[in-house]
Amino acid sequence: MRKIESESETSAVPGERMRKSAARVESRAIWVSISFAAVAVVIGLITFSGRLTPLSANYSVGTVAGVTAGIAAGASAMLGLIIATKPQQGSLRWMRHRFWGWWLVDFIGLIIIHGAIATLASLSTFRLFQQAFQGLVVDAIAATVMLCLACAAAAYFGFSSASRVSAASISTLLALFMAAGVLASMLLAENPYWWHRFFSELGTRQAGVLSFWTFNTTITVSGIVLTTLANFITQDLYTWTAHRRRQGKRQGFVRMLKGGMIVMGICMIGLSLVSIHINDPIHTSFVQILAVTFGILLLSAPLWLPGAPAAMYVISYLMLGLSILAAALWKPLGYYNLTALELAFAGIIFAWLVVLIRTVDGMIFDVTRQQHPDSQPENHEYTTTEGAAP
Repeated sequence: MRKIESESETSAVPGERMRKSAARVESRAIWVSISFAAVAVVIGLITFSGRLTPLSANYSVGTVAGVTAGIAAGASAMLGLIIATKPQQGSLRWMRHRFWGWWLVDFIGLIIIHGAIATLASLSTFRLFQQAFQGLVVDAIAATVMLCLACAAAAYFGFSSASRVSAASISTLLALFMAAGVLASMLLAENPYWWHRFFSELGTRQAGVLSFWTFNTTITVSGIVLTTLANFITQDLYTWTAHRRRQGKRQGFVRMLKGGMIVMGICMIGLSLVSIHINDPIHTSFVQILAVTFGILLLSAPLWLPGAPAAMYVISYLMLGLSILAAALWKPLGYYNLTALELAFAGIIFAWLVVLIRTVDGMIFDVTRQQHPDSQPENHEYTTTEGAAP
């Protein structure tokens, strides 16, 4: 597979340029926010004209805001990504220096997750306020103002987040999205005793239609975003590999981590598309492949991440031990059911990803500071890392 070498294997943006870049991103985010707020005024006056509308119901300010805010966040994220990935001066231009299929997947995943988070946030917020103010209905003007605020906030969030997206920010978005989506699935479940069987019960129609769609959509999107996260983490690791190459030290097998995370993402998509009530063996196979792949990544951490702090290796082995213990508590000990086991595995995987991302981010920050001691990067989000990308 072809590799693209950047003008310099590791480049850091000087402090003055970073400050200008940060100010430019904020300025553009404000303009985008104002633009979508103006569009929301038109939508609100048309949608809510001549009626009193509740904050949360089948047809309410919340449902309209959920749709429009999701579109605003997704479209704003797309604009931010297009600007940030400009081939010549974009801070994320490395995304275009790859096979077009990769950056297309990354674009789709990031756009969807920003839009989905905005939609879930809008629906939840209006639902909360409706419960706080029972029976409250608002006229067209008040409803339009609320819609404008929701769209403006969503557009600002989408553009600002996507313009300076990094492995750390993607992991935060992914954790937030999964937590919100799964929690919504639990609350929407028509069968309150779904947890008596297994976690994947939420992905079957036996727990309810709304729970079925919410849960499976959440897992599918999370699998797509996990592949995007793999691209961002390995992009940082290419910089670390280049640094060790210059020092004449052993380089890591970066593609091993990337391949493992992509396999895990594909398994998440597979187990959501083929739910347990459709084909139990195939669904279970996806779960098993995901678990085995994760275990291999934990065991092989010194191979694909050489030179990392010893604590990173220790936590990887501890996480592996916890995974084995969690499985043993299910069978043969029978301490809890399959639902608890699946929740435990999800927590272990995402906890390890957070530790990995923060460790790699710190390692790259130290390399950047050593090579450009005068740049004083106050915020690592604005540094540009361009190693060899596959």
